[in-house]
Amino acid sequence: MKAMLFADWMNIRRSMKALLWVFAVMAVSAFAYGGSAFIPFLVTMLSVMGPATLMSTDHAYGWDRLSLTLPVSRRDIVSSKFTVSLALNAALLLLGVVLTMVFSAVHRDGSLAENLLGLLGCEAAALLLMGIEFVLILRFGTERGRYFLLGVVWVPIIALTALKNHPAFNRLVQAVGGMDSWPVSRFAAFLAGCLAVCGAVYVLCWQIGIKIYQKKEF
Repeated sequence: MKAMLFADWMNIRRSMKALLWVFAVMAVSAFAYGGSAFIPFLVTMLSVMGPATLMSTDHAYGWDRLSLTLPVSRRDIVSSKFTVSLALNAALLLLGVVLTMVFSAVHRDGSLAENLLGLLGCEAAALLLMGIEFVLILRFGTERGRYFLLGVVWVPIIALTALKNHPAFNRLVQAVGGMDSWPVSRFAAFLAGCLAVCGAVYVLCWQIGIKIYQKKEF
């Protein structure tokens, strides 16, 4: 397991400079234009890039086949990728928290608690999308898995847009808009619950991914 963690870390380390550059550019943009919403979005976007980067690199260099000849189990191979992606996500989240605190201190035009809660909500979305992405890539391959992930994200958005005149959609909008009146403690509890659920989904996808990989033929 330690060997697989090291191998996956070396693979994703090649992309770390690019990720950090993107993070730096977006962070500077957020500070320049006063858009703190960039930071939570950035954490989600770069976190979702982790699984695709790991899996595509393995496929490009043939490591997915070569690793099966080593004295490691398929469970260890999958677990390593989920662990490294989670570690990358945690590092991005920590950077996001630091930048959000600095942004709030510099601009003083928004509540620090609200900004951090927005970051917490995006972290929940990141865990959910990372887990689903791993399952799709392990099941359908890197390229098709990416397309299916786009479908997971955009199909509900397109459906809601198409049904925007439906009474159910109006009730949903009113319910979401009503959250603005919630006290911070209630909203924090709600987002913490969302984070717990999405974390549980990530672990569930972890187990599903192991089962898929154990049955996969190369």
